[in-house]
Amino acid sequence: MSEVNQPVSDEIDLRTILMKLWKSRKAILITTLVAAIVAFCISFWILPRKYQATAYVLINQPLISFSQSPSDSGTKISLTTPDIKSVADLSINQRFLQNILEDPKVVASISSGKITTDKLKDMATAVAVGKDQVSLKITGSDPKQVALLANAWADTITMFVNDTYGLGAVVKDLTSQVLQSKNEYGQTQAELEQALSESRVSILSVHLDSMKSEIASVLANITTSGKVLYDLQFFEQELTGLPGESLLSLGEELALTNLRQRSITNGITNDIIQIDSATFSKSTVSQALKATSQIHAGFQNQLTRLQSNQIRLEKEIPQMEKDLEIAKALLVQFTQDRDQSYRIYSDMLIQQQEVNTLIGITQDLATVSFLAKTPTIAVSPKTLINTALAGLLGFILAASWIFIRDWMNNGAYQPA
Repeated sequence: MSEVNQPVSDEIDLRTILMKLWKSRKAILITTLVAAIVAFCISFWILPRKYQATAYVLINQPLISFSQSPSDSGTKISLTTPDIKSVADLSINQRFLQNILEDPKVVASISSGKITTDKLKDMATAVAVGKDQVSLKITGSDPKQVALLANAWADTITMFVNDTYGLGAVVKDLTSQVLQSKNEYGQTQAELEQALSESRVSILSVHLDSMKSEIASVLANITTSGKVLYDLQFFEQELTGLPGESLLSLGEELALTNLRQRSITNGITNDIIQIDSATFSKSTVSQALKATSQIHAGFQNQLTRLQSNQIRLEKEIPQMEKDLEIAKALLVQFTQDRDQSYRIYSDMLIQQQEVNTLIGITQDLATVSFLAKTPTIAVSPKTLINTALAGLLGFILAASWIFIRDWMNNGAYQPA
């Protein structure tokens, strides 16, 4: 005959559980009360009390907008609003905490070395609230002390934000820039004056003008010499073929006199025979040809010298012009540098004056929106919460022990 397996019920009978708890109600109640009373006593009499003071710093939106670019037509300065979260993170920095401990009010109220920066960091909490506020909380055992530290912390953060991002930072920056631009202007002015004192522009200009006048004179003399040589050649051609002993005609004597005068005008009389008016009336063709030959030689020598001077001047003048342009360009560069530095200096002075005017009518970028007050209620220990939690824990432990004991008594637990 086959065996029939009976199903085992895994359902939990809630009534049975409640009955078991009710039967052991006294033990459960006593355990719960004992745990609650112990927790209450420890929280109320043994655990140290902690107080918390909170101050708030408000980061205002700048009421002015202008830029420090000297190239702009007007003076515009733009103030940068710091990121609230960044300010909250920076507030826990060791430098800020050290500044709090060095605050005169803090130093006068708290003994030196009683609170270190590490301890203060454990006491401090900075949280960004919304878009424009930072909550600064100090937790400690002395209510007056935590309020004092929170307010000193708020003052430190406010001062930092205003000095770094506010109009005061712009004033400091502009002051240094004005001084720097003034020094640069003075330096460029001195460099320009030094360049002017050492410049060869005037000397080169005089030499260049002299050389241009000289080449103009040389070219004019070359033209004159060429004409005289041409006239000499024409005169000699007329005398060629005539008997050497024949006397010159009146026209020929006048032509020879004109040639002689032109040679005197051109400064070559030493190269020719001196012929007076009495000689002309008795001059022969051979004498005239000899005289014209000497005049021709003198003008030819002069033409050679003039052409040599022309070649020399045509080489020297372009180089002189180049040197003059370089010297002028150097002065122009020094002048432009001086003018630019002066414009920057003037713009900086205007900006500084406008910023100084705005200081009196513009609010600070950061202000303490809420000062911490001396707390009267401790934030820890939380006696009521601790008592309730301890009572709940006692109830759970007592109920758990009852179920375990019942389970063991029913034989479900078989010891080894």
